[in-house]
Amino acid sequence: MMLVLFTMPFRFGLATMHAGSNVRRALVGSELPETEAKGRIYARNLEVPAGGGVGTARALACAYGEFASGGRKLGVREETLRELMAPPVPPACGFRDECFKLESRFSLGFTKPGPQHRFGHAGSFGAPGTGGSFGFADPPNQLGFGYVPNRMIMRLIDPRGEALRQATYASIGLTDPYGEN
Repeated sequence: MMLVLFTMPFRFGLATMHAGSNVRRALVGSELPETEAKGRIYARNLEVPAGGGVGTARALACAYGEFASGGRKLGVREETLRELMAPPVPPACGFRDECFKLESRFSLGFTKPGPQHRFGHAGSFGAPGTGGSFGFADPPNQLGFGYVPNRMIMRLIDPRGEALRQATYASIGLTDPYGEN
């Protein structure tokens, strides 16, 4: 466990050790011992719409590829796609994520690229997953990307997935998909 803490942002690592922190409660849960929990619902038995998804990298890339090419098969309206591609609007307290202790940008429930999490074109949107998996749509480049590792890693950004993203963009002639070159 201690080695894993050195791969995370420092403040996030400290928060995982504090029993009352949001991140600790999110990771460990706040379940009561069985003797005190009669008639209660355990967190692990609840369905989590944004978590627990199962699929292949190909399926992930296919779904995001549909978004990236206009979303017609999914019935996504053009104005919805424009909103998904728009820059994120900062919340009242800014983009700082109080669990991860770093800047996180979201729009309509999707992760957006930013200075601390660069992926795709500025109009891209996607979602990270447990253990380093990541999928996103890059509509300006008509690209859907899906990465699902066969071995979990305890880092916010998986260097294997990052290398694959860079190779994917290089294969279509883009060295800086964020649009700064």
